[in-house]
Amino acid sequence: VSGDPMDQFTIRASSGEILTSRALDRETVNLYRLLVNATDNSQPRPLYSQTEVLLTILDYNDHVPLYSPEFYSIELNETYSGTYLVQLNCTDGDEINTENTQLSYRIVSGNASVFRVNSTGAVSLTAAGSLDYEQDTLHRLSVECSDAGNPRLSSNAVTLVTVLPINEHTPSFAQPVYNFTISESSAVGFIITTLSAADNDLGADGSIKYAIESGNNPLTFFLDSVTGALGLRRTLDRTQDSEFRLIVSAADGGGLIGRTIININISDVNNNDPVCNRQTFSFQTSENITARVEVGRLSCSDADTGVSGRLQYSITIGNTGGRFSIDASDGRLFVTGPVSRSVQAVYSLLVDVSDQGSPARSISVTVLVEVQAVNRFAPVFLGAPYTANVLENATIGTTVSQINASDADSEEFGRVSYSIVSGNGDNVFLIDRLSGAIVLATTLDYESNTSYLLTGEA
Repeated sequence: VSGDPMDQFTIRASSGEILTSRALDRETVNLYRLLVNATDNSQPRPLYSQTEVLLTILDYNDHVPLYSPEFYSIELNETYSGTYLVQLNCTDGDEINTENTQLSYRIVSGNASVFRVNSTGAVSLTAAGSLDYEQDTLHRLSVECSDAGNPRLSSNAVTLVTVLPINEHTPSFAQPVYNFTISESSAVGFIITTLSAADNDLGADGSIKYAIESGNNPLTFFLDSVTGALGLRRTLDRTQDSEFRLIVSAADGGGLIGRTIININISDVNNNDPVCNRQTFSFQTSENITARVEVGRLSCSDADTGVSGRLQYSITIGNTGGRFSIDASDGRLFVTGPVSRSVQAVYSLLVDVSDQGSPARSISVTVLVEVQAVNRFAPVFLGAPYTANVLENATIGTTVSQINASDADSEEFGRVSYSIVSGNGDNVFLIDRLSGAIVLATTLDYESNTSYLLTGEA
């Protein structure tokens, strides 16, 4: 009769069964008070009675938990020292204080062990969690809100955590001190090294500019502010500046500065050639040498100092058969074995005189060694003894005989001269001292002397 204004129910007139005529919604009406009439069929006037039927609608988990809003966004510095980040808001339309509205939260993606959510939906950092812009600039968390009903219903909300950079890293060089040595002959523009400093910040805070703060007086070096290339701006003179100590800085875009020390030593240049007191040296040696004998010494010097002024000598040309040697350190020349003037009278050696600089500088000088002859061999007569016949009427000047001797020595020691040393008491004969020809000097008389025994000497 009453209590069902929206016609949610019907009743069977014959049996009294109350039926639902449309879907119920407990969240709209959770209790119905129906007034029901029961009438009979008496005539002329039917009799009836009334009763009240209380219908309590039981809850069913038909509401999905809903976020409001469904999207959250926060920005935090990477040095954020707190833990709490954001409070998520999720509600469920089912009956309160039941399993259907008992909500729980969990992060289903994007956590990376940095974030957590509690039972009330508060998102925070974990105890070990921290934000690092250099590792992650943006975290996208998907947080699930679910009820405890059956079936279990849930929905997700997205929380974006944007990490803002902080200039927390100071540029640092690989070494606190660098040591370099360059030659004083290094050309202008020569790159000594390329410095590199590291900064773990990103963006402008990690962008580095290099500069020489001190020690570059006068302006000897340049430093590329972007690449870190350190090079030579002007020519060097070691006599004026033998070393430099530079303080170099690396500054990032956030104003943090790292520094290092650059020690540059200027090395001496080998810029003087060796000098000898003559271009050609002349020495003499005897051909009867049988052991190592000093022939002479080269006198040379170098105006450089250290190894650049230390000389060494070597024979480069002319030492056929290795008959000569030279002391590499002091220039003394030796003959090391027999030499023969008859084979070679003069040896022409080319000697290299070099210093030990880097690169080495050298000159070449000529050394002439004359082999002096030694009279080692006696003349030897060929075909001796000699015999000859001559008529007593032979005229003066007639060649009677020819003697011949040879000598294995060379030059003047090998030239033979002849003489009659005995048997020519009356000077009957003459001998040509160069050719050895014996000629008649006077007339002969067979009756006075029929033969002569002459002794010739070569």
